[in-house]
Amino acid sequence: MASSDVFDPIEFKRNIRSEWRAAADGWRRWLHVVEAPEGGQRQSAKLVNLAELRFGGSVLDVGGGYGEPSLTAAHAVGPDGRVVCTDISEEMLAVARDRATDAGLTNVEFIARDAEELRFDDETFDAVLSRATLMFLPDVAGTLKRLRGFLRSGGRLAASVWGPMPAVQFAAAFPVVAQELGLPPPPPGRPGAFALSDPGRLEGLVREAGFREVETGTVSIIFETESPERFADFIRDVAPQLTTLLNGQPADVQERLWGKITDAYRPFEGADGRVRTENQAIWVKGVK
Repeated sequence: MASSDVFDPIEFKRNIRSEWRAAADGWRRWLHVVEAPEGGQRQSAKLVNLAELRFGGSVLDVGGGYGEPSLTAAHAVGPDGRVVCTDISEEMLAVARDRATDAGLTNVEFIARDAEELRFDDETFDAVLSRATLMFLPDVAGTLKRLRGFLRSGGRLAASVWGPMPAVQFAAAFPVVAQELGLPPPPPGRPGAFALSDPGRLEGLVREAGFREVETGTVSIIFETESPERFADFIRDVAPQLTTLLNGQPADVQERLWGKITDAYRPFEGADGRVRTENQAIWVKGVK
């Protein structure tokens, strides 16, 4: 959330690795929320549908984290298909491996590697999928061009990123913390959770990478917990950029801020006390 005048991509990626390493167990604990049918599963299903996966197909998942949309794709391509799930965090992939084992999937490979450093032979895959990853890449344009090279002729890219912050209700705590700590907004063009929230820019990057038949759209993802307090617990466990920032504050400041974070989710509380947030993801598809 904080920014400096000089952007160092190496330091940025080092921090990303560290943050996701620390958050992996949290994501494991909250899979019942993030992968609910109206939640992440809706997003994965959309990407798999956009990619038009077929039995026996080969799929590359860029930034698959705890295994999505890799595992959804693995079911779509069947036991004779192949899915390669990549992520910058070995700890997140450990969660993905366990989920694949629990699901009885044997057609998924796991590679811990920076998305900008992936190397495969040209025309290896029928589809490239990516969920909530492209916005964290310092060199989105260059990466998209390389990903296109990995696709066979007629292969499809299907990716999603978060929409603008006001349309992503689970991020309601972010501006609260920024205001309380007097943090400036990130400079334009910096990678981050909302760096590609303009669908026009996202579409332009995909077109410039050489894809044709490019389209964008949105999908609504629901995250729901039992109460505002539980939603704050959820954020504490799965938003590493936020928790890293707060952990650097004095104990009394942390306590006050977590109270304000809890309050940020009260507007989404229903009559039953449950918190239900609607979160817009922008999808993009293209054909090689």
